Parts: sequence; C-alpha cells; structure tokens
Amino acid sequence: MPMIYLRSEFDLCTGCGICLLVCSKRASGGYNPRLARLRILSEDENLVNRPLVCTQCENPFCLQVCPVQAISRNPETGVVLIDKETCTGCGACVSACPDHMIRLDNEHKADKCDLCGGDPLCVKYCPSGALKLVELVSKQEVASK
Repeated sequence: MPMIYLRSEFDLCTGCGICLLVCSKRASGGYNPRLARLRILSEDENLVNRPLVCTQCENPFCLQVCPVQAISRNPETGVVLIDKETCTGCGACVSACPDHMIRLDNEHKADKCDLCGGDPLCVKYCPSGALKLVELVSKQEVASK
C-alpha cells in the first residue's frame, strides 16, 4: 500500500514557527501554536530546531489501543485518522503514541495530524523546505536510503 507521511529535516528548520501557525489555524480556527498538530523542539545549546511530526506509524500503537476503534488507517494513503464522533476522549492513544504527537483537544477528543487531507499546509508554507510530503511503498525504503 502506498503511504504518505511528513518527513522533517532539522538541518533546514529555522524555527520560524510558520508551520505551527498555519497548522493551528486549520486545526482550531485560530493562530495558537500550542494547538498545532506538530511541534518544534529547539535545542538552544546546539542551535538546532527539530520539527516533530506524526510519522504515520506502520503499526500504530494508537490504533491498537483505542477501545472504541475511533482510529483507523486510510487504505489509499496510509494516513492514520481519528473519528471524533466515535472518540470518547479516554486518552489511551495519547499515552500509547511513542512520539507524543496525539493530544486531547478542547472538546476532550483525540487530535493528531491528518496531513490536511493530503495537501499539508505546513509543507506548503515552510519557507526553508524543512517539511516534505513523502510517498513510499513501505517505510523500509527510508531505512535503505
């Protein structure tokens, strides 16, 4: 199955935060970086900024632990999605995510990157090209490169 996911390149990230702003605007309707579905980890001592994004895991723990099956994978794109109507807000997926990329939103429903339906705004507006949308047949291709 072809998969799409975000790849971040920390060596290109300037830490400008534009990705956080456009993501939060789409996700919550306002410009609040804390509500973005990605984060930037700044390592001041090394002068490095690391964009942290959902990696759309091949075997997502969040999907496995959801007691009401509110999390599924789009069979065409491989994107892991949350059905907010089904989600009970128990937080099991939040605890299970190894990258800490799922949070509970203001309605206490699980929230994560959905790649903006296949055209991620963070990629489109990143001025340095630190975020890229990648399509793979499998994640093993990344390891071999």
